[in-house]
Amino acid sequence: MKTTINTRTVFLFPTALIFNCFTSGIIRRKLKKGKIRLTTKQIKLFIKELKRYRKKHTDWNLIEIENKNGYTIKVRI
Repeated sequence: MKTTINTRTVFLFPTALIFNCFTSGIIRRKLKKGKIRLTTKQIKLFIKELKRYRKKHTDWNLIEIENKNGYTIKVRI
């Protein structure tokens, strides 16, 4: 995962560390507090499809935010 802020600051995180079976349990618990019920199996399937999509579309931005002052934040998986 690559996070870019104003094309100057770049943070790189290994996608395998962010999206894995361990974090699927953490995601499930956080969603449960927000009253969204998903099973661990459903979350694992979502993560698997997200990884597959990332391989096919390397230039895809997960999040792209632009402020009226000109600040931009891009999160690319």
